[in-house]
Amino acid sequence: MESKEQTDDEVLQGMLSRRFHYAKAQRTTAYHHTFRTKTRWELVRLSLLIVGIECTYATETAFVAPILLAIGLPHTLMTMMWAMPPIVGVLFVPVVASVSDRLRFAWGRRRPVLLILGVAMLLGMMLLPHGRLIGKAIGLRSVAWIATITTIGLTTTDFSAEASNGLCRTYAMEVCTIQDQARVLSTMMLIGGLGGMLGYLFGAIDWSALPVGQYFESNEAAVFTANWIVLLIGLVSTLTSFPEIPLPVQEEDELLRPVTHFMLQNEMKRMRGDEYTAQTNLGESIGFRQFIRNTVQMPRSMKILCLTQFLSHMGYLPYCLYFTDFVGAEVFNGDVQAPAHSAALWQYEEGVRFACWGMAVFAGCASLYSLVIEKLIARVGARPVYVFGLMAHCVGMLAMGFLRNRVIVMVCCSLTGIMYATIYSIPFLLISHYHSKNSFHMEDGKCVESTEPRGFGADVSMMSSVLCLAQLIVSLVMGVLIDAAGTTAVITFAAGGCSFLAAASAMAVVYMGL
Repeated sequence: MESKEQTDDEVLQGMLSRRFHYAKAQRTTAYHHTFRTKTRWELVRLSLLIVGIECTYATETAFVAPILLAIGLPHTLMTMMWAMPPIVGVLFVPVVASVSDRLRFAWGRRRPVLLILGVAMLLGMMLLPHGRLIGKAIGLRSVAWIATITTIGLTTTDFSAEASNGLCRTYAMEVCTIQDQARVLSTMMLIGGLGGMLGYLFGAIDWSALPVGQYFESNEAAVFTANWIVLLIGLVSTLTSFPEIPLPVQEEDELLRPVTHFMLQNEMKRMRGDEYTAQTNLGESIGFRQFIRNTVQMPRSMKILCLTQFLSHMGYLPYCLYFTDFVGAEVFNGDVQAPAHSAALWQYEEGVRFACWGMAVFAGCASLYSLVIEKLIARVGARPVYVFGLMAHCVGMLAMGFLRNRVIVMVCCSLTGIMYATIYSIPFLLISHYHSKNSFHMEDGKCVESTEPRGFGADVSMMSSVLCLAQLIVSLVMGVLIDAAGTTAVITFAAGGCSFLAAASAMAVVYMGL
């Protein structure tokens, strides 16, 4: 087995070396970087858009609930506002991916779409904190209209961020060698956690007490402006990092096509004299038809992995979306709808800032844990690490719900950071592992080679669709549970229960020796 892996590596190096020198000899192109190993700094620059996206997620999750509740919406309607982005995401994220696959621009297939989505995110971030101001400016002062404007900003921002998240990973893996794919994913996880921590730290600052705060109408406006700058820097950095090989160029020249797992397997079969499939397409696309086909004909191993990821997000999202409201109301005994300058409103706002510190701890722990998770997998295996990460969040949520203590809140946030790093690394590593072995199930302890090629990009995109589905369900159900129970503490118990089910599902995942 070891000599075979070495042979695979030698064949891959030969394919990459040939294409690297060929591309470098074409003085009219700058595509040779696609066939070489990237430095860590190059991977960081390539991934900086993820910092902006995670910072945006952090700002959204910290402030959208308080903004909507301050308008005057009840919890049931407030949580339903969160249902709009996943509905749009489920319907249109695959369409965006399909359009991206077919683009014939000289700038590439992914970057033009990322530019459009990035501009949409920036516009949405301007709408979100200024719904009341915009409503007054155009004569729409009612709660319904202000909530509508705010929801348009939320939907535009969240959908664009979600579509960009998957597309940015696809772009990064396409301009990297298949050996660098795990490295670029772990890099995105590390600096993405730092981006989330930055977003939460923005929320933890009392901007009104700073000299710069006088230039903003509210604390939320200052936070969103700081986030806007980070997102712009990340967008520019990623889009200018590495040129893509345009689709027409790939069609004309086979040696200027990125080396995929499918191409490597075909080359191995050709060298052994086995029957192999002639490559008539341009790699593993994530077009809409391929996405539907991969979903309908999903192997059992992928079904279990998607179920585990779905339950994981069902456990994480209640914490993610409503944590600041929980801390402000239950830990600090505040009231978001109390009169201005009242003690109850001050306590709520103080609780929101404290929750932002807790979520900064969560994001920081996620980044730190991402540094050691691969070493832990190598030492004890992926299954114990996966189950441990999910159970850590389960224990933390239940402890937070029962005790409602400030110190416990901070400790439990760190446990959620472990879970977050787990669900954004191990499932993607497993998909990469399946594709590298070209196998999705085992018989008698041995991997069985797949006879039907699956799109790597499509399988990665499926994880985003699972997130959209989980967010849709949480958005529609959680507000009803909160109003029925009369307390936001119900979110911690729901999160803990779903995380426990996810851990049970993770026991059945096919790991193939990982």
